[in-house]
Amino acid sequence: MKKTAALLMAAWLVAGCSPTTEEQSFYGVWKIEGFTSTPAAGVAEEQAQKILGQTSVYSKHIAHFKEIQCLKPSYVVKTLSEDEFKNQHGIHFESLGLTEETAKQIEITCFDHPMEDSMTLLPKGENELLIAWNGLFFEAHRKTGSPFSMR
Repeated sequence: MKKTAALLMAAWLVAGCSPTTEEQSFYGVWKIEGFTSTPAAGVAEEQAQKILGQTSVYSKHIAHFKEIQCLKPSYVVKTLSEDEFKNQHGIHFESLGLTEETAKQIEITCFDHPMEDSMTLLPKGENELLIAWNGLFFEAHRKTGSPFSMR
C-alpha cells in the first residue's frame, strides 16, 4: 500500500512539474491592417490610423501591442454569445465580420505589471485576428507562427 501511494505521489509530482508545451492558435506575429471603431472608442481615428502597419506579438512568453508589452502574459479564453458580446463591447458580430453564433474571446492579463488598458483577442480564422483595445477592433493578419520556440 505504501509503495502504491509513493508511486502515485511521484507520478503526480512529475506530471505537475512538466512544462506546458501546447501552442495556442493565436500565437504568432500579426500585422495590423485595419480597424473598426465603436461608440465607446477612447482613441481618436487619427491615432488609430498610426497603428496600422505595426506588428503585434502573442506567445507563451510575451504579449506585445503598440507600446504595451507584457513579459508574463496569461490568456483567459471565454466563449461569448452575440448578446453577451454586444453587451460587453457595444458592437454586433456582423460589424466585425464574425459569422459564427459565438465568438472565442481571449483576455490578456499581465503578471509582471498590470496593463492600464485591457486587451482582448478574437480569432476570426487561422490567419485573422481581431485585437480589441480602447473601444477599437484592430484587424490583424498573421505574418508568422509562434515567434519563440516552446521550451
